[in-house]
Amino acid sequence: MYFFFRCAAWLVPHLPRWFSNVLPDIIGPLAWLLATRARRQARRNALHVLGTETQSTATGRRKLRRVTRGMFRQNVSNYLDALLMPFIKQQDILDQVIIANAICLEEALALGKGVILFTPHFGPFERTSPWFSTHGYHVTIPVERLKDERMLNLMLKLRNSGGATYVPLGGSTPLRTIIQALRQNQMVLFTTDRAVEGESVVVDFFGAPARLPIGPVHLSLRTGAPLVSAFGWYTARNKIGGSFSHLTLALSEEERQRPEAVEAALIKSMEQVISKHPEQWMVFAPIWLEPEGAEAL
Repeated sequence: MYFFFRCAAWLVPHLPRWFSNVLPDIIGPLAWLLATRARRQARRNALHVLGTETQSTATGRRKLRRVTRGMFRQNVSNYLDALLMPFIKQQDILDQVIIANAICLEEALALGKGVILFTPHFGPFERTSPWFSTHGYHVTIPVERLKDERMLNLMLKLRNSGGATYVPLGGSTPLRTIIQALRQNQMVLFTTDRAVEGESVVVDFFGAPARLPIGPVHLSLRTGAPLVSAFGWYTARNKIGGSFSHLTLALSEEERQRPEAVEAALIKSMEQVISKHPEQWMVFAPIWLEPEGAEAL
């Protein structure tokens, strides 16, 4: 896999832009067809979002297939964006990425305790992360540590070229980096729809028990850094919309002191954005606690 991505990191930037733009439409369906295990899990996850009744009609089954294929297309698109990251120009970000309610960042930063952003594995994540540096913000993004250190270092080099600081999880060093960023009144962005490492909790997610991370909520309570949602999505080909919104600052003083109330509000905000664009949600691993021995939904 490393050598494939190493070659792709050299090749993709040399391709005509029109061709790299259509590659997700070519590779995405192919990956959907060949990656049978990932396809089955993506289908399970999509059914939790769409509802099991989706399978009861031909129209529903076509929608499920379209959404699942869209998840693969979005995933391929993000990998291509990562490969192109060193060559993305600031003006491209300014022209393509329109994020609403950026005032939420200024209001949260005004408290002087840093900001904890949260988002699901959703939308054009790689294309939106440079938005922060383009607008003068510094953001630290913890990511899953890959088993292949060569692959990890390659992806970190590509992603960090966009201006954000990506740090691999594991050990005490990432936590120190995160705490330092907050103390410097900077932002830290977590993905909160899949428990990878650290504290987690079983909660209702789209009406069924799922294991999700609780660390960002506890970190907010511990440091006083407010939680702010950061969602981005494709509105058209190569046009990206998105929005920030307050989470903890929108809760009552009593609610923001209770981890379960904050987590419930966080989950509700993720459910709303994923429901609007389910084909742009990219989780190919189990999230929900399925009954032992149960067949796919």
